[in-house]
Amino acid sequence: MNDYRLLILDVDGTLIGDGAYPTPRVSQAIAAAQQKGVGIALGTGRASEACYHIMRGLDLKGLHIVFDGAAIVDWPSHEIISLQALSPRATMRLIELSREYNLFLEIYAHDFYFIEEEGELAEQQRQKLKIEPLVTDLTSLVGRIKVVKGQLLAVDAEQKQRADIVSREMEQFCKMSWSLDPSNGIYFGNAVSRFVSKGEALREMTDYLGINLRHTLAVGDSFNDMPIFKVAHTKVAMGHAPDDLKKMADWVAPSVADDGVAAVIEKYILA
Repeated sequence: MNDYRLLILDVDGTLIGDGAYPTPRVSQAIAAAQQKGVGIALGTGRASEACYHIMRGLDLKGLHIVFDGAAIVDWPSHEIISLQALSPRATMRLIELSREYNLFLEIYAHDFYFIEEEGELAEQQRQKLKIEPLVTDLTSLVGRIKVVKGQLLAVDAEQKQRADIVSREMEQFCKMSWSLDPSNGIYFGNAVSRFVSKGEALREMTDYLGINLRHTLAVGDSFNDMPIFKVAHTKVAMGHAPDDLKKMADWVAPSVADDGVAAVIEKYILA
């Protein structure tokens, strides 16, 4: 049995399905893992601010990978351990293309979240993330704040086709990765510096903590979890994950709707 010291959990579609919080069974399993001395770290495309209610609710003290690997932050101190910003050139081009193809775009700084207009998607994100966006002309942010991530949202196949065009264009400026939230069917396209990934962030975090990678267990459900699957010792894909991720996994857990994270903890840590 591997002596796991660090469990890294993706958030949307892994730790959380419907709503803003994990289920009681998942929460109880995480508490049991913590009692055994296993550290629990989020490894998510979300902004750090959009995770604070989860960290607080589960008492997840320690380091976490946020912004798809562009930052490592500590909770509850909010200290930034590392941060790689998106270039102003990439940010401006992403804003221009989102306007050209009529796509909803979010711009994230470390503790601020910006959109250009209110609407159904903005309200849905507000309820899911538990943070309040600042509405502004996004071009006014370029060169003035340190942008960590841009995020495109696509709610149906037609929007996803347009988003894919933008994604291909943006690959010359930054790194694009996509995930699907199974709870609402929305695709999320993360634009971050081309030098970052969840996998590289895990390497940096374990070096910082002095934890050997052979003591790590990562759980995810989407394409942006592939880099961390290449680095973590043990990889578990959720039951609803795409086949490409399942092929990389050591085990396929039940889906998020069936409390897959609890099943992972029960199998690998509590057994």
